[in-house]
Amino acid sequence: MINIIGLGPGEFDYITKIGEKLIYASDILIGGKRNLESIENFNGEKIILSNNLKEILDFIKNNLHKNISVIASGDPSIYGIGKYLSSNIEHENLNIVSGISSLQHIFSKIFVDMNDVYITSSHGKIPDFDYILSHKKVCMVTDSKIGPHEICREIQKRNLKKTVVVGENLSYANERITMGKAEDILAIEKFDMNVVVILDEKWWIYKR
Repeated sequence: MINIIGLGPGEFDYITKIGEKLIYASDILIGGKRNLESIENFNGEKIILSNNLKEILDFIKNNLHKNISVIASGDPSIYGIGKYLSSNIEHENLNIVSGISSLQHIFSKIFVDMNDVYITSSHGKIPDFDYILSHKKVCMVTDSKIGPHEICREIQKRNLKKTVVVGENLSYANERITMGKAEDILAIEKFDMNVVVILDEKWWIYKR
């Protein structure tokens, strides 16, 4: 059986009990270097997940007789490896275990419900900001090319009144959540690994 397991937003304490149980019952554990390092006292084989997903897929298909777990940050079905593997592996050989996503984590921290939120990502693509910013509530998984500063510039270009929330290193000891208008976020020089929430300003004032 191939398990795809969400580790939660970062800190290992956020992993589900079933996810932890399946990890330690595995023969082989596949994941990013940081994620693998978070799994202590594992007696099986650890394989670092490379950028060549086809190579990992071929390895998995050649080892379906083994108990393999692929671990991923957050929830593997939200802009994670879950989509790729579930599209390329027979579902009878697959088990996806949801994790708490960084999206869920940041919304809980700012006391905002996730009803009607538009979820998107800037990974490997140029976002359609006209469409994205037409929503009252947005959560965007960012990358190094399009992050908080780029998002805020797009808000300013359209003269929109939005509240922007940047969550860095979510669930870790150095977690930081910054909230403000576009100009407030642009005044901050650098952000670490982050997720960005964009809220309609009127909606936010009403909720507060």
